Amino acid sequence: MDKLISLDTGLIFWTWTTFLIVLFILATKAWKPMVAALVRRQQSIAEALSAAEKAREETAAMSARYEEQLQAGRQEAQQVLSVARAAGEKLRSEIESAAQAQAESIVSKAREQIEAEKRKALAEVRATVVDLSLTIAGKVLERSVTSADNKKLAEESLGQIGEA
Repeated sequence: MDKLISLDTGLIFWTWTTFLIVLFILATKAWKPMVAALVRRQQSIAEALSAAEKAREETAAMSARYEEQLQAGRQEAQQVLSVARAAGEKLRSEIESAAQAQAESIVSKAREQIEAEKRKALAEVRATVVDLSLTIAGKVLERSVTSADNKKLAEESLGQIGEA
C-alpha cells in the first residue's frame, strides 16, 4: 500500500509525456475536425434559422397579399352586385313604365272605340228616329209634303235636339 501513495518521478514524467503526446494527437487529428464540424453545424443551424425567419416573413407577406386580394375580390363582388341591382331596378322601372304606357294606350283606344260606337249608335238612333218620324209624319200629313222635305225637317229637328 505504500507503493500506491509514493511518488515516483519516472512514472510522473512518462505520464505527463504520454498525456502531452495524446493531447497533441487529439488536438491535431480529432479536435480540429470536431471543432470544424461543430462550426459547420453551427453555421448550418444559423442558416436554417435565417431561412426559417425569411420563410416566415415571406409567408406573412403572402398572407397579407392574400388578404388584400380577398378584400379586393369582396369589394369587386359588392360592386358587381350593386351594378346588377341598379340594372335590375332600371329594367324593372322601364318594364313598369312600358306596361303603364301600354295600359294607357289600351285604355285610350278603348275610350276611342267606345266613343266611336257611341257616335255610331247615336247616328243609328237618329236615323231610326228620322225614319219613324217620317213614317209618322207621312201618315199624319198623308203625303201632303214630300218625303225629302220630311227627311230634311226631321234632320234639322234632331240637329237642334242634339245641340241642346
